[in-house]
Amino acid sequence: MRYQFLFVLIIFFGCSTNPKIRTDKLSILQGITSPKEVEFSVVAPVGKELRFELRSAAGEILAPEEIQTVTRAFSPWLIYKMVFFREQSKDYNLYVYDQNKIIDQRLIGKGQLNQSKLKLALLSCMDDKFEDKFKIWTQLQEKNPEYVLMVGDNFYADRGPSGLPLITTPETIWRRYIDGRLTFPFYFQEKLIPVHALWDDHDYGRNDGNEDFEHKDSAKEVFDAFFAQALSDEVYSKGFGVGGLLSMGDFNLYFLDGRSFRSASKDGKHLGNEQKSWLLKSLKDESQPSFIIKGDQFFGGYHAFQSFEGNHPEDFTKFVTDLRALGTPFIFLSGDRHMSEIMQFPRSLFGLPSFEITSSPMHGKVYDPHEVKNPWRVVSVENRVNFTIIDSIARDNHWFLDVTSIGEKGEVYYHRELAVYIKDLQNNLNESRKRRSGKRRYRKSRGRRR
Repeated sequence: MRYQFLFVLIIFFGCSTNPKIRTDKLSILQGITSPKEVEFSVVAPVGKELRFELRSAAGEILAPEEIQTVTRAFSPWLIYKMVFFREQSKDYNLYVYDQNKIIDQRLIGKGQLNQSKLKLALLSCMDDKFEDKFKIWTQLQEKNPEYVLMVGDNFYADRGPSGLPLITTPETIWRRYIDGRLTFPFYFQEKLIPVHALWDDHDYGRNDGNEDFEHKDSAKEVFDAFFAQALSDEVYSKGFGVGGLLSMGDFNLYFLDGRSFRSASKDGKHLGNEQKSWLLKSLKDESQPSFIIKGDQFFGGYHAFQSFEGNHPEDFTKFVTDLRALGTPFIFLSGDRHMSEIMQFPRSLFGLPSFEITSSPMHGKVYDPHEVKNPWRVVSVENRVNFTIIDSIARDNHWFLDVTSIGEKGEVYYHRELAVYIKDLQNNLNESRKRRSGKRRYRKSRGRRR
């Protein structure tokens, strides 16, 4: 009897911490946003026949070029996935109709407007247990980035809302993604901001998970449904797992799946041979300023937590050598660590200056400063929820970055101006534009299902 009572208490207190589900609006995510295409993922109740359109200020009405639905037999919620063709210079609202009644309306983000400039928000670790920190989303909205990069632990599929561990199944992964989509304020804001996402271990479905995770294929299906980066290919090329290449004007963003191909052995591979070869070839062929992005850190041999360097040191050494041989300017972006920092690497390491920018947590558990010092660290913030704004500009043979860490009340924890000197930057950009001009980046002639 005593154990039954204890079990009831655990369930009661676990449920009592659940964030409040929004019912006044739909959960809408704007995904890949390019000069001609914009993609969405919408969570809605099962049983309604919803209709979607974009409408401009001048009254132009656009229907989706392609629309799909993703369902699960056990779930009262489904996902609408859709892509529209539109003119980036115009203001559009997304309208949602239930029969002839408008039930939701959002202003959509335009994405990148200047090909030599790019304003990114970098964030990770969004634990719904920490509802008291949700106000940080208001700060993100006020900074109005052109793109939000969610680089891992976007949902905690291996834990319940109370923080208690779950036995992970394809069903629990779906339910926990639904929990986040129905509670995080970001998906209900009046103006949408384009998002591109990666996963790390918690949204993958297993803490410190690797290639042996039995539900990784099912987890990928859920991830692809809830994020909006599957239907558009004007500026996006799919890579391996949930990774790919997003081309944003003069910048390339390489998203790496750091879980699906990760070896359990310290002597094994971190990214898998095929994914690493794809990255290196792409960097060589598209030799313009590039962000290389992964869920957990690249450099981390000095600490006991997960990182490319710490988990697979031999593979990492070869990775650094391969990057040095390319001469392509790049910066690493990462999350996971429940702290944020900038690392700077000497020219001798890669043949040119480079950095790693880590941002974590958006809302999650925080820790006191770590006693072991990072030899590469320039600046950091610990024991605070935060996100990072990165303003990039490619100009005058330089790649400049303005990096700011921001807290839940708008506090600026650090601000740094970084410069990557690139002797032949303009030549690299001109060559990249020539190569791209011969590619069919827009699928206007391709038939789509409605």
